[in-house]
Amino acid sequence: MKALTFHPDKCIGCKLCHLACSGHNEGQFNPRLARLQVTSCYTRDGLAVSGRTCNLDLACVRACPAGAIAEKKGRLKFNLEACTDCGLCVSVCPNQVIVEKDRGVGVCVQCRTCAGWCPTEALTFEEVSN
Repeated sequence: MKALTFHPDKCIGCKLCHLACSGHNEGQFNPRLARLQVTSCYTRDGLAVSGRTCNLDLACVRACPAGAIAEKKGRLKFNLEACTDCGLCVSVCPNQVIVEKDRGVGVCVQCRTCAGWCPTEALTFEEVSN
């Protein structure tokens, strides 16, 4: 199964991925609503970058008591109407990339928008093992 993969050695810290993700999924450019996390800061040695993306380990699917999150053909599907806002998916996400919103959550559905906007190919879709 392919999943979003972050390559910190290629990242320049521009965070276009955050804007692309939130713009595509929420209709607004709000990095807080991105379904991935990239942090960067300058140190004496230069730019230090780290990132977290959904690795499709499916802990959120197993934890959701309402069945609001499901996996289908290597992508997560989220059903807002079924979501009870219990927050279990947020608490079990190993990479802490499920976003709590006013209603429901933001789940990475592997839409590839963030990777498409990355100018350095620091975000790619690669085969992962679960």
